Amino acid sequence: MNTDKIAVIAVTQKGAIQAHFIAERLKADLYLSEKISRYDSITYSSLKECFEKLFENYHGIIAVMAQGIVTRMVAPLLDSKYKDPAVVVCDEVGRYAISALSGHEGGANRLAHRVASVTGAVPVITTATEANKLFIAGVGCRKGASKEQIISALTAACSDAKIELADLRLIASAWVKENEQGLLDAAEELGIYLRFLPEHLFDHCPYEVEETAAARHIGVRAVAEPCALMAGFNTSLILKKTIYENVTVAISKEMTRFLSE
Repeated sequence: MNTDKIAVIAVTQKGAIQAHFIAERLKADLYLSEKISRYDSITYSSLKECFEKLFENYHGIIAVMAQGIVTRMVAPLLDSKYKDPAVVVCDEVGRYAISALSGHEGGANRLAHRVASVTGAVPVITTATEANKLFIAGVGCRKGASKEQIISALTAACSDAKIELADLRLIASAWVKENEQGLLDAAEELGIYLRFLPEHLFDHCPYEVEETAAARHIGVRAVAEPCALMAGFNTSLILKKTIYENVTVAISKEMTRFLSE
């Protein structure tokens, strides 16, 4: 199995629109029913046979359809969480990206965040070791910021917020930073999931944040604080935007019942 190969599959005409968008952005293979095919895609006549093919040939599968359909399709194919491909389930309108199979070991958690970075969906992660962490770092940085500078800034920010670096569940930044190598490398080295929030989320940010001059050139009020707040559930800032040389960090905490008490 090629560990770089990702497939996106849909079963309805509306789902095909979302699937095509995701496939284009992630450079993935697109599979659509021969009854609804409207894009340059690989067609299938049997959904069951198509899933069998995807399981054999892809490391990641993004299914734009109901969770129940996916459950029925993959159940007979399951082998081991160390061998099964990552499966992420998305609804047709992009509300959620659910890590459904091989979450941690197989990479579905990471793939769910990649899908969320493209669509603006909420990544749904239920793996206890990741889901129980309550802190999110919103990061803005100058172009060309190094991995070392970003890690240093995150370390300092966590210290200022009186938490450990290992307490971070997620690093979030703006869509314009999705190819910022230093940020990608820092998240990889730290083993922390990375999510890029698409532009349209900033247009409807429900939080009051302090406007920054550095963010004006991309047409938003700010980066670090909105990212920290919007990338999580029921969040509040525990560290307002703080500049560490050429990296800006804000940290939020998710106020979930029981775990936050």
